[in-house]
Amino acid sequence: MAGKRGVAVPRPIKGTEYEIFFGNTAAQRGWTDLKASAKNALADAYDYRTAHPARYDPDRCYQLRGDLSTVLVDGVVLPQWQYKVTDGARLWYAVDEPNVKAKKPGRVYITKAATGHPNETDSTKNFR
Repeated sequence: MAGKRGVAVPRPIKGTEYEIFFGNTAAQRGWTDLKASAKNALADAYDYRTAHPARYDPDRCYQLRGDLSTVLVDGVVLPQWQYKVTDGARLWYAVDEPNVKAKKPGRVYITKAATGHPNETDSTKNFR
């Protein structure tokens, strides 16, 4: 029997879904904080991003604007989106679309996970 007793089983994804990765260690730490404070909402966010991460929803999910609209991931410029987990908590992520010919699945890179509203997009604090 492979695998250890008591180790959590990661959620499997369907062939049409996107794989999710952390883009940096700060995002991973933020994810842990979010999981502690908004577990159910974060699970919904996970499901949304695996199914259709680049689907515009004016109330919850949209691409960031200005110089935050793209981010460099592994040397590739990708569009950066924001998902509202709760009223204050936010997830920023980059979407790498699947390539059917290369049989490459789509990937989502979490670039920021915050339990509070990020200052960069707060209109009262934004100096851009």
